Amino acid sequence: MAMSSGLLVLAVLAVGVFAQRNGLPDFDQTMPSCRGKEADIFFILDSSSSIYIEDYELQRQFVREVINRLDISALSTRVGALAFSDNYRISFNLGEFQTKEELRNAVNDRNIPYLTGLTNTAEAIRTVRTNNQFRADVTRVIVVVTDGYSRQPGATRNEADTARREGFYMFVIGVGQYTDEREWRAIANDPDSSFMYNITNYRGLDRLYSTIPNNICNLPPIILNSGTCNVAENADLIFVAGPSEADNAFSIVSNMVNALRDARGQLRLSLLLGSCRANEVPLSDPSLFCNNFGDPIPRQDSYSNLLKEMRAEARDARGTRPQANQVAILFLDQQTMELGRFDILRQARDAQFDGIDIYVVDLGVRTNQNFLGSIASSRDNVLSTSGPGNLENILLNKVCDTLNQVSNPLPTLPSS
Repeated sequence: MAMSSGLLVLAVLAVGVFAQRNGLPDFDQTMPSCRGKEADIFFILDSSSSIYIEDYELQRQFVREVINRLDISALSTRVGALAFSDNYRISFNLGEFQTKEELRNAVNDRNIPYLTGLTNTAEAIRTVRTNNQFRADVTRVIVVVTDGYSRQPGATRNEADTARREGFYMFVIGVGQYTDEREWRAIANDPDSSFMYNITNYRGLDRLYSTIPNNICNLPPIILNSGTCNVAENADLIFVAGPSEADNAFSIVSNMVNALRDARGQLRLSLLLGSCRANEVPLSDPSLFCNNFGDPIPRQDSYSNLLKEMRAEARDARGTRPQANQVAILFLDQQTMELGRFDILRQARDAQFDGIDIYVVDLGVRTNQNFLGSIASSRDNVLSTSGPGNLENILLNKVCDTLNQVSNPLPTLPSS
């Protein structure tokens, strides 16, 4: 009787485990999907005080087993690792070990020590995403293994969002009966079913030995477009964010502005970001105009007031350049939507009636997401920091097309 493919895989894995435990020669466990795969993978391992040292060894064993299933070489898949608590330590860097045996042997208590301390996940993600050893144009992956809530969940979310925008896939393995999964969901790419795993205890890591490498090896590289937008038509571009979104929005604003080119002086840029109000900002450094985001208007309809300001500013601009394309980019998060989504929707629709093309950047809206498609000029104008691809490049390309639309002026009537 022929053995099914599933049973065959289980039998092969069982033989491999038996060989390792009994000192027999290794055999090739590289998964078919991983052969020749060009990828850089960095493991971030939680080493805070809440983890027993025996469970920490199970994390190290998990990394070894994943390595066993990858195609390790200088030209295909490379692996790095970092242990963190309130501090962090890069255990080994990408490409430091170029054979599977060397890499697997490097996963030990000397290179990946048990640290103890608090859970500073944000700093660990920042350290990895800014690592200059990552190659361009290969699949870039960060795998976070953790058992608890980070010290600064807002900063953790922002670092994960930035990593995604920079072309990283974010995986999270959450261990334990952690009832609030919001932070894990904020770290992981969507869909959660492919990028977030919750297991009861560290012994459950053995169920992911093949799942994680197979999922990683089937991911295409995220190619970042380092292009620019040349504005050739009269246009007004307005960025809007409330006090709760301003800090996170500003990094996106800065990167977009750096990609804009306006040789003929056709573009007028305005910022309504929290407490910052800046009109006709030059395309040099927006931080010269907005570098402090307070909450000067802590009223329930504060974002609605921002949109009223935006409409008034756009109306004044039309008085001098009636044919200019007008585009607004609105940043929205869960807190703002909970406080005043109906007022925001009303003002946004009035702005669309005024002729303003509206884009929405979703900074973590979890409920009432259906409102976003109506706040924007179209559902295609809604982008999320947790979505696939590089948000800033996608947004830049879409907005660039809108800014450069050729206006169709009304025909001039003959004099009576």
